[in-house]
Amino acid sequence: MLVEINLLPKKEHRKSSQLIIAAIIFILIAIIISVIYFQGRSYENEMELVDQKILTLEKLNNAQQEKLAEENAGNSVIKLQEAVQWIEQYPVLTVPIMQNIISLLPERGFIQSFEYSNMDSILVTIQYDAARDSAFYLSSLKQSEWVREAELMNVVAIETVEETGSINDSEGKTLPRYSAAYKIVFHPELFKPAAVEGGDES
Repeated sequence: MLVEINLLPKKEHRKSSQLIIAAIIFILIAIIISVIYFQGRSYENEMELVDQKILTLEKLNNAQQEKLAEENAGNSVIKLQEAVQWIEQYPVLTVPIMQNIISLLPERGFIQSFEYSNMDSILVTIQYDAARDSAFYLSSLKQSEWVREAELMNVVAIETVEETGSINDSEGKTLPRYSAAYKIVFHPELFKPAAVEGGDES
């Protein structure tokens, strides 16, 4: 007995299933491509925003640097002008000041340090053999015409070793010494070149 089998419907079913699977695959691929595309566009937009921010920051930074450079240049010019003005207004000669300081020293007085503390004042440290010499020197300073103010800042006792001159005595003799610091405010107009030269001529 022969059995007749019809396979045509099954073929149609098979074809429809393949079409559905192909459509699903196509849709998935389209979705994946769309997601990748939109993510790429979003990334590009973010990169553009970052680039714009970087350019903005660079412009602000350059503007700030230019401003600082202009301010520094302006400050340098101002400081230079002030220095020149100070030199022109208060040019004092150090040698005459030193000569006046030395002329008032006692026989055993020695200058240890000398420095300007302002345009019209100096700090001087002097060493003496006796503590009372510091007071005598202060009195002499106050009586000098070139001194406007004089102040004894401090007196410090120090010890120095003086050689005795004996061959057998190698240690020497320890002697007390005194170091006194003074602040002297002087009349700057007396030590300008014109004033000093005029005094020399007379």
